[in-house]
Amino acid sequence: MLSLSYLYNFEYLYSFYIKFLADTVLYLQNFALYISLWVLGYLLVCCVVYRKYARRLPTRTRGALRAKRVLIVVAHPDDECMFFGPTIFRLCEQGADVYLLCLSSGNFEGKGKIRKQELWRACQELGVPEQNVCLITDTRLQDDPKLHWPVSVIAKLIQHDLEALEIDTLVIFDRGGVSSHANHSAIFYAVAYMFVEKLMPKRCSVYTLDSVNILRKYISFLDIPLSFVLSSKRYFLRWTESRRVVRAMKHHHSQMVWFRYLYVIFSRYMVINTLRRISLADIELELEVDD
Repeated sequence: MLSLSYLYNFEYLYSFYIKFLADTVLYLQNFALYISLWVLGYLLVCCVVYRKYARRLPTRTRGALRAKRVLIVVAHPDDECMFFGPTIFRLCEQGADVYLLCLSSGNFEGKGKIRKQELWRACQELGVPEQNVCLITDTRLQDDPKLHWPVSVIAKLIQHDLEALEIDTLVIFDRGGVSSHANHSAIFYAVAYMFVEKLMPKRCSVYTLDSVNILRKYISFLDIPLSFVLSSKRYFLRWTESRRVVRAMKHHHSQMVWFRYLYVIFSRYMVINTLRRISLADIELELEVDD
C-alpha cells in the first residue's frame, strides 16, 4: 500500500510539473508574440510620423521658435554637437543668427587648447560662423563634474551677451542637464538667478532642452512619436541631415573615445531636440522642487 501511494503521488507531481511547464511555455510564447506586435506597431508609428512630418512639411514649419537672434549656452566644447545639434542645425538652416557661448575650454584632461580648435571646426560644420562663437576661459569655470560653478558669474556672462547681441531667444540646458553633469545644471541655475533678480531682458524668450530618461535617451529616432506627444517645440532631422551633426561631432577628435561612438549611434539627441519655454513661474516651481 505504501509503495502504491508513493507511486500515485509521484505520478501526480510529475503530471502537475509537466502541465505547469507547458502552461509556462505557452505564456512565454504569447507574451513574446504580444511584445513583438507592440514593437512592430511602434516601429510602424515611427515610420508614419517620420514620413509625415520630416519629409512632407516644409522645413521652416517644423518646431520653429520664430527666433531671429539665438544664443545657445553650453558648458564644454562638444556639448553643442552631443546635445544641441538638431536645434543649431535647423536654426541655421532657417536663417536665424545663431550665437554660441561656451563657458569653459573643457580642460578636465588637460586638452583645453585642442578642444578650442575642435569647437571652431564643429560649429562651422553645423553652420555657425566662427565670429559667432565665444569661448570663456575663467578660472572659476573649470571643467569638472564635481565643481559647482558660481551662478552669479555665469549670469553676468549670459546677460552681457543677451544685451550686446540683442538676443531674442535663449536656449540652455534644463535643471537635469541631460547627463546630470553639474556644469550643465549650473547654466540653468544661473538663468534662474537672472529671472529672480529681474536681469532677464523682457524681449528674450528662454527655452530649455528636455532631459529624458535613459531609455528614451538611447533609442535614437524611435523617440520621435513620444517627442511629438510630449512636447510642442521640437527640432528633428532627416537621416541625411543627422549625418552632418555626426560629422560635426567627429571634429572633436580628442573626445571620440569608444563610448562616444556608441552615443553618436544611439542617442536621440543626435536626431531630435525637444524644448520647453520657461518663465519666472516655472523657475520658482523648479526651485521649490529642489528645496
